[in-house]
Amino acid sequence: MSENDLKNAADKLNDELEIERVNFSSGDGEAPGQEIAAEVQNVTDAVESAAGEAVSAAQNVSEDVSEAGSSAFNETAGGPVISEDMVDSSRFFRTAGNGTEQKDAAQDEEFAKQPEKVSSKKQKGKKNVGKEILSWILTFVIAFLVAIIINAYFFRISKVSGGSMLQTFTDGQTVFISRAPYIFSEPKYGDVVVFDHDQVHRNIFVEIKESVQYNIITMSITKKNFSHKYWIKRVIGVPGDTIEIKLDGVYRNGVRIAEDYVNPAEIPNYSRNLGVWKVGEGQLFVMGDNRNHSSDSRVIGLITINSVLGKVLGQ
Repeated sequence: MSENDLKNAADKLNDELEIERVNFSSGDGEAPGQEIAAEVQNVTDAVESAAGEAVSAAQNVSEDVSEAGSSAFNETAGGPVISEDMVDSSRFFRTAGNGTEQKDAAQDEEFAKQPEKVSSKKQKGKKNVGKEILSWILTFVIAFLVAIIINAYFFRISKVSGGSMLQTFTDGQTVFISRAPYIFSEPKYGDVVVFDHDQVHRNIFVEIKESVQYNIITMSITKKNFSHKYWIKRVIGVPGDTIEIKLDGVYRNGVRIAEDYVNPAEIPNYSRNLGVWKVGEGQLFVMGDNRNHSSDSRVIGLITINSVLGKVLGQ
């Protein structure tokens, strides 16, 4: 019987005794009623005492059952519960209940590693971007150097400015220049060459500098005309030759040169530039095909072979 059942039985018995007490006390005789009332009180006291003992016993039984259940659970779980540490107790019950503490710990460790993984991915991403940028820069530099080498030694495009080479080349005509023919040899008679009027010694560093300064893009931005920088002329004398200008024509080593390339529209007038020039080592004597309208070696003197950018192709 539970504690509540015992209490309900005691209350019911007490109510019945109260009813009987009322009935007895309402009688005509005083003495019998007092005796009966005293007897009833004794019975009531005895019942209440018994009910109290029963309730106390029930509480003891309940505590014993609870303690026994807790002890049985502890034995099943494999150890006592640490009541002072609720966190440890909770982890213990999780372990005792379904054995998932190791999984939770692994998940906690995995979550803790997530920021490190994200940070590592970001760092790898930054490194990859840096490598990509460096690769593009390196590619650009290599391409630029290759373009400079091609432009300086193999192939470049230019335009004729002026009429000093009429009728061979006209003003504004596009020409193609290559230094390749002069890599293993030197200019020869009749070659049309483009040279640096300033007689700058040509090397890779000069080529790089001038490729940046004197290209179509730079010229279109700066609006500057560099037509005076490079001149186009024909080779008349090479190292070791003696060039003489006479009224009737040009003589090389004492022999008059047959020049079918000279502008046929005008008869050359050499009276203003009579003279003799000895071509030294590493030098050239050059003249324009339009002799009456050309500033060439008759005016500027001999040019250096090293100042030649290249030979004009497709004459």
